Amino acid sequence: MRRSLVRISSILGLFLLPAAAPALAQQGSVTGVVLDAETMAPIAEASITVLGAGDAQAGGVFTNAQGRFTVQLPAGSYSLVADFIGFAQNRIDVQVSSGATTQVEVLLESTVLQLDPIVVTGSPGVEEKASESASNIVTVSSTRVEERVALSPVENVKALPGVDVVQSGLTSSNVVVRGFNNVFSGALLVMTDNRYASVPSLRFNAFNMLPPNQFDVQRIEVLLGPASALYGPNSANGVMHMITSSPIDDPSSKISFSAGERSVFQTQFRAATQLGESAGIKVSGSYFRGDEWEFIDPAEVQEKEDADPSVIGQERFDNIANRDFDSERFGGELRFDYRPGEDTDLIIAAGANNLANSVELTGIGGGQAVDWIYSYGQVRFRTGRTFAQAFINQSDAGDTYFLRSGLPVIDKSRTIVGQVQQGLAVGDRVDLVGGIDLQFTEPRTEGSITGSNEDSDEITEIGGYLQARIELTDNINFLGSARVDDHSELADPVFSPRAALVFSPADNQSFRVSYNRAFETPTTNNLFLDVVQSTRIPTAPVRTFGVPSSGLTFDEMCAGGFMNLCMISPFAPGSRIPAMGSTSLWNALVQVVADGAGNPALAVALSNPGAVPDEPTPQDYLGRLDTEAGVFVPDPFGPESIQRLVPTTRNNFEVGYKGLLTDRLLVSVDLYSQQVRNFIGPLRVETPTVQYDPATVAAFVASRVGPPGTTLTAEQFEAVVRGLSIPVGTVAPDQRNSSDVILTYRNFDEDVNFWGTDLAFQFLATDQLSFSGSYSFVSEECFDFNENGECSDVVDISLNAPQNKGSLSARWADQVSGVTLEGRVRFVDEFNMNSGVYVGTVEGYQKFDANVGYRLPFAPATVTLTATNLFNAEYREFVGAPEVGRLFLARLTYEF
Repeated sequence: MRRSLVRISSILGLFLLPAAAPALAQQGSVTGVVLDAETMAPIAEASITVLGAGDAQAGGVFTNAQGRFTVQLPAGSYSLVADFIGFAQNRIDVQVSSGATTQVEVLLESTVLQLDPIVVTGSPGVEEKASESASNIVTVSSTRVEERVALSPVENVKALPGVDVVQSGLTSSNVVVRGFNNVFSGALLVMTDNRYASVPSLRFNAFNMLPPNQFDVQRIEVLLGPASALYGPNSANGVMHMITSSPIDDPSSKISFSAGERSVFQTQFRAATQLGESAGIKVSGSYFRGDEWEFIDPAEVQEKEDADPSVIGQERFDNIANRDFDSERFGGELRFDYRPGEDTDLIIAAGANNLANSVELTGIGGGQAVDWIYSYGQVRFRTGRTFAQAFINQSDAGDTYFLRSGLPVIDKSRTIVGQVQQGLAVGDRVDLVGGIDLQFTEPRTEGSITGSNEDSDEITEIGGYLQARIELTDNINFLGSARVDDHSELADPVFSPRAALVFSPADNQSFRVSYNRAFETPTTNNLFLDVVQSTRIPTAPVRTFGVPSSGLTFDEMCAGGFMNLCMISPFAPGSRIPAMGSTSLWNALVQVVADGAGNPALAVALSNPGAVPDEPTPQDYLGRLDTEAGVFVPDPFGPESIQRLVPTTRNNFEVGYKGLLTDRLLVSVDLYSQQVRNFIGPLRVETPTVQYDPATVAAFVASRVGPPGTTLTAEQFEAVVRGLSIPVGTVAPDQRNSSDVILTYRNFDEDVNFWGTDLAFQFLATDQLSFSGSYSFVSEECFDFNENGECSDVVDISLNAPQNKGSLSARWADQVSGVTLEGRVRFVDEFNMNSGVYVGTVEGYQKFDANVGYRLPFAPATVTLTATNLFNAEYREFVGAPEVGRLFLARLTYEF
């Protein structure tokens, strides 16, 4: 009926044309073509609705057989909404001038392409439909990214299957795939436009340091599962790839202003233009500030109370527990594209981000980031199937410091990477892709992070790979890959094979079965870390220390000590002595306590225990520091030598299905089994200490100077007992000559075996209404190797992720009215956490997010309202992180 009315109005227009001639002089025209975004084929009979002021319908036409249309309009601003059955609507803004013709091109994305997009992360250098990939790749489109007010790109992947996201601040997050999360995590390979995006040397994924903003992002692709056969080191947990748009393909300009609760203010912009037909340039930037959710770390408070500024220095003392909750960051990017032909690109890009102020979690406690600058430069070249790139990532930690120790963080590290890749078709059924990667990492911490290892902490890595895709039949493909990597600090090269069969019974449907062996190399911290975490215990400073190539051994024996172990004591410098208390060590400790109390008489009164017949005497014991509680607990096992670190390997078997059950319903199912060998655990205390039992110390002190309230006040008595209960020595590894308590890493001998499943669906109920959901399950959340019912011990491993998690969302988007509505619920089960100094239980939570967008009728602008955790159900996503409440944000976006 609508189409008939349009035709009738066109015929009447022919008769009325002479009378309308004066009016036409005040008119202009819009001529355009409507194309399929995937095939670039013209779409005939597409409806073009013209919206004028206030979104009032100002006219309409249909495209002809060549997909073209022309509409005459009075001078002014309009919006054109193109619509065709089986395709998503697209709305563009046009400016009509009197007597002029405006040319436009409208791309419509089919519902099939929306549900089954083209991806590149599954096979570098090869574009393929997500359903045809040998890996499960889930995507987030630019439309979905721009619809939500987000302070970090992480907000856009929280509802994806298999993705574990932990929010530790307004912009701070940790993201992994299928578990094994950690504070300061770098387990997931994060890339931006094929460039590694983690902070150099430290190798942690700081998403609030990434220069691109929401307007830059073309799409986000997340590969679930191992990918080392192509991407090499540190992709064993999967890949998150943010792909930004070219200024040639998208020469648009936009700016947004956001504000909301917690005094949040954020602005972002992107300005792009074409330079002729074959070049383009883009500049983008962002600024953010807000009041961080607050958390007070009791360990920092205790460190402050115990610290003496006259000993450690006033500046360091002032830094301890000095959390600044005014979060701030700003950054930007510059990009130039040159495309002399359809299959040739030269792209030069550079960017920087200043994390001006932010509290970040690390394995040794919180850190206060102050003017931490992350920057990069990148050159990419592609012609045909040949691809080459070089990039440099650099870090400058500015005035950042550790919150527990007050020590500065100096990180001026850099990573330099060169990559070459070549693709080749062999006949009609075989396709090959091969490449070489070279990576050089230079920490440059001026001793603040790598300490005594500063002059020998550089790492060189080189790897080569070959992938073959063989079309066995018209609907069965075999994919085989192999990669070899050499690491300058590892004894042996690492081999990563991959094999997969993909069966496609119909278009946009596939079943796959695959095997992957992937690996993670030890990080710079694993190998070279050397940082004092705490000096609260003067006789046993706590030091985090990487594992040297010799390992850390406890082979030297001293007769008479606990288990015949040797220890180093600050009261007997320069030698290793039996790991036990002695009268001489006790008397030296008493002297220190007496001097600290300003009471010389104590040194005499409390010396030589056992000198008085039948008096209670202090009992020494072998203990180990509990970093969470800050106390020493008995250690019945003693130390265990740590061998030279080797890569963690993952053997992954997976079966999966992804396909369109109808042209509006996508379903994906994955079932995987994984074996993890030589897992490198988080920082753990590995050196026992010898100290005196507080209860027996208290009984001895009372026998010598009387109970509390007599010679000593209750407070003085408690201080003396506490002072006499600190370690008199540490069982140090053979490679160390200090009484430091060592936190370090180790490969676990026990294999970690688990299985899991990831389920997801997307349903386009109508052209406007859609639903999506995901659910993930993993068989284990922790591995209690000593079988004591807890997962907090040194020998235990936690995934630091829940066994069950899921999400469900509903979305309404109508281009004609300009209204977008979305509601999303997400649930996460309770899970154990054991990561560095952070040990405990994270309670389960549920949260509801809502999003409303409205495209203004009188300007090319959109107003968006986003509420995360709408009902303000306060929860904590990680031990050591603050409780997160509701965050309501409003944004105005203007398009040029």
